[in-house]
Amino acid sequence: MCLGLFILFCYFIFTNATHFNGGTIGWAPVNPYDNSTSVKITITQSYSWTYPYIKCANNVPISTSGWSGANTNLTCVVDCSTDGGYSSAPINILTDCTSTSSSLKMMTSERSKNVTLSSGAHFYLAYRGSAWVGLNDPAQQGLDWSIITYIDLRKRPDGFINTSPVAKFVSPQYAIVNKTIQINIPVSDVNAGDDVRCRWSTYTSGYRRRRRSNNEDRVEDFIDGTSIIPMSSVPVQFLIYVQSQPVCSTEPIIIPPDRCLEVQVGISISFNLSAMNLCNPSVATLTDIVVSSGITSMTHGNLTQSSTNSSIYYKTFTWTPQTNQVGSQQLCTTAYTR
Repeated sequence: MCLGLFILFCYFIFTNATHFNGGTIGWAPVNPYDNSTSVKITITQSYSWTYPYIKCANNVPISTSGWSGANTNLTCVVDCSTDGGYSSAPINILTDCTSTSSSLKMMTSERSKNVTLSSGAHFYLAYRGSAWVGLNDPAQQGLDWSIITYIDLRKRPDGFINTSPVAKFVSPQYAIVNKTIQINIPVSDVNAGDDVRCRWSTYTSGYRRRRRSNNEDRVEDFIDGTSIIPMSSVPVQFLIYVQSQPVCSTEPIIIPPDRCLEVQVGISISFNLSAMNLCNPSVATLTDIVVSSGITSMTHGNLTQSSTNSSIYYKTFTWTPQTNQVGSQQLCTTAYTR
């Protein structure tokens, strides 16, 4: 069997973070055609942290010295009378480190956990805490966060249990004063034909709802292009840093692989992904190529400078695809200079 591999590229110019940078929470039924009175689902939490302030280890963040008391649970915040029994056996927010970038002071973590709920459950689930980095507009310190996902296990109009869209992100994002930027948030949905839409979250007054100064995007799936009722709603919460005009504002160029990447199940493949710094190296250097949306079991090495061109840096990616990965896979990367 052969697979197609799509690679998307972005680039940012980075200059000079408290410990939590945002995240997303998604979910999926283990068996979308389950007709029993209880349904097992997988809840996946993905978060971004300031590194090495928070260590790259399992059980983030309590594995970092001084944070042993930081564990808490994902809590039901709305429609808890129909949470299918979740509140009687909640899951915690601990995740495992998946990648780091020393130059960007960024670490990502993720963990998936199974829970069993009553069929037809529908409710809002949140990770709430504090320690957002201080914001400048408006100037505020010590802000809390609330990352909320909507879970609905009622059957879709076409007869099975929905799976939420999957959103990938890099936080923080960087912008330059007086320059328009485009922030790309890769999303996907395993339910073919669903209409996936993104929107900014809006403030709604009421019980347990608070106004936020950080940025949160909502990724929602609809049964078709005419529907106005989302079947699920996934949060993507991130920070944006606005920086002054850099000495060199020319973006690096990401150089794609030199061949078509068609791979076979069980056979390992390696390839280099390179980026070129177009600034004078005395002014700015290429500091990292960050994976914003990875492929399960794909690994990569450290950033390496080319031996033939000092402006080019690369990372070597290695992957052995598995049977359950047959089909198109998406890898998204971002290049940074400083």
